[in-house]
Amino acid sequence: MASANPARNPPNDTEATSVARALRLESFFPEFTGPLCSKIFPRSGVSVYAAGDFVIEQGESGRDLFVLLEGSVSVTLSMGSAGAEVATLGAGALIGEVALLRDGLRSASAVAIVETRAFRLMFEDMGYILQHNPELAAHLRGLAQARTS
Repeated sequence: MASANPARNPPNDTEATSVARALRLESFFPEFTGPLCSKIFPRSGVSVYAAGDFVIEQGESGRDLFVLLEGSVSVTLSMGSAGAEVATLGAGALIGEVALLRDGLRSASAVAIVETRAFRLMFEDMGYILQHNPELAAHLRGLAQARTS
């Protein structure tokens, strides 16, 4: 089971810029500051995961999206009793986009390799953006499709 949800803190301006870059929000919000990020995504925030903590766990229900700000995660896929690392992701990477766009079940696990900071974008905050930014929705669908093929 995934680690208990770490406390979420509002993003600073540098972290907000990383979120905007990862989600390709620059054309939608030219200046994406920490306070603006907190207004647009009021339930979301920055969480810190210790080395060995699950950020997401395969099979778990969840539709939140994560933007890695610092550190790295090992992405593993299990099939029965066998498992394999399929990727190592670092700052700027998105995780959780497959469950966000599909059935809400995590298709892989992501475990922090070192202390990792991630912006956890709550599903409830994403709805408006996905409905009103077709470019972002298409970007996330493309990532999900690329990771599942």
